[in-house]
Amino acid sequence: MSVQHKVAVITPGVFVIPSGRSSSVERVIEKIVPLMAAELDLRVFGRSAGQFPAKGYLGSVPCCRIAGGSSYLPGILRHLRNWMPDTADVHNRPALAYGLKRQLPQLHVQLSLHSTTFISPACFPASKALPMLQAMDGLIVNSNYLRDEVQMRFPQLRTPIAVNPLGVSLEDFIPRWTPAGEAVRKARLADYGWQDRKIILFVGRLIPSKGVHRILEALPALIEREKDALIVMVGSAFYGVNKETAYVHKLRQMADTYPNHTVFLPYIPYPQIADMYNLADVVVVPSMDDEAFGLVNLEAMASGIPVVASRVGGIPEIVKDGETGLLLPGSSDAQVWADSLALLLSHEDLCRSMGLRGRELARSQFRWQHTAQRWADVIRDTRTPELSLL
Repeated sequence: MSVQHKVAVITPGVFVIPSGRSSSVERVIEKIVPLMAAELDLRVFGRSAGQFPAKGYLGSVPCCRIAGGSSYLPGILRHLRNWMPDTADVHNRPALAYGLKRQLPQLHVQLSLHSTTFISPACFPASKALPMLQAMDGLIVNSNYLRDEVQMRFPQLRTPIAVNPLGVSLEDFIPRWTPAGEAVRKARLADYGWQDRKIILFVGRLIPSKGVHRILEALPALIEREKDALIVMVGSAFYGVNKETAYVHKLRQMADTYPNHTVFLPYIPYPQIADMYNLADVVVVPSMDDEAFGLVNLEAMASGIPVVASRVGGIPEIVKDGETGLLLPGSSDAQVWADSLALLLSHEDLCRSMGLRGRELARSQFRWQHTAQRWADVIRDTRTPELSLL
């Protein structure tokens, strides 16, 4: 029997794995790691919290929970020196990955970047970020956009970059356009008192870059054409914490003008959030810029719901304009958003056909099984060739 490749999956974000609360980073790990437990010898290293024991399990995969702050890197190093993995896959924290590589130069270190957040000038000047990225044995990113962005920001970078799109669990989402889906939808709309409303759903953080204000700006023109339109905004400024920021306050002030057409719901963790998609006629993703991937797009498609989204970042790699939804230029004004939403809300057959095509695209190309297998192939190939795994 061959010896399995030993992989330390390291996630220094603020959420405990598994805990039922997460950002998209933890969700990726929670979805792909158990799928590869039979092919790789895996351990997850994450943050600890007082209410959780020091060790847990993600399926059959051990999860070691380590205190954060300045003790996190030393704690990780102690575990890795004892276990001696072949590869460490560090998620979204180049400084931590760099620290591991400096302390354990023989260790094959991959950095999985989920966004540009931690390679931006706000975190590190390019003169500091470049040596961190150069020290890696390989980078894994979730879109061609993110790969190109990394290469544009760091033209001297020679570290191989693999592109591995994210996925979705179809079984977690009830597709709307089925007898069962419509029955569930009808009952739940009645529970909310939203019968006969046309639901525009936003799911995500309430921060300026997500562009929620664009949809509220479009609302006056939209309700002139669709008097039953209702914008349902699910989320908060911070993952799992419903704290009101200045931006959230501004959104609420905008919405107060149209109280019968706007609803704010707090952050809903995964997978419970899947229930909200079934209620929607349209899912809106009005991101301003820098959206590396956008799991919301896939979750809408898995639910059979068309998407109206900004043509920015990696979103066009997921949403097919005119087929599974509508893509609008990033500079589009409120009238363009209103017209596009009204088009779909007034044509149920178009919503249905786009939704069904989106569901099929998610099934055939964007399942977590696909993401997990590609990830494992990169991890096992310690030569780190430059790969595009689309």
